[in-house]
Amino acid sequence: MDAAKELAADIERLSWADICARYPDQYVCLVDIVHPPLRSPEILSARVVGHGTTDDEAFEPICDLATQYPRFAVRFTGVCTEPLIRPSVVIDDEDYPFIRR
Repeated sequence: MDAAKELAADIERLSWADICARYPDQYVCLVDIVHPPLRSPEILSARVVGHGTTDDEAFEPICDLATQYPRFAVRFTGVCTEPLIRPSVVIDDEDYPFIRR
């Protein structure tokens, strides 16, 4: 059995809540992701093919399986403690009438 078939045989579909409970404060590599309608970034369920303390560690199990898993996502299951990147341009209510022209 090749690596892709062996990996796929052991994967179960989990809800996002179950993934967070099973892999707390870890990066997870997800395949077969089910999103709610309207292109929401929320994840309803997925299959976890890798996990670890870094995103590279989570991605490692499928890094050579691009044909088996062409679409994947690496997400963090904990709370982000790093500050978010601020936008370089801030548009407020005063600028809005000028943009609509």
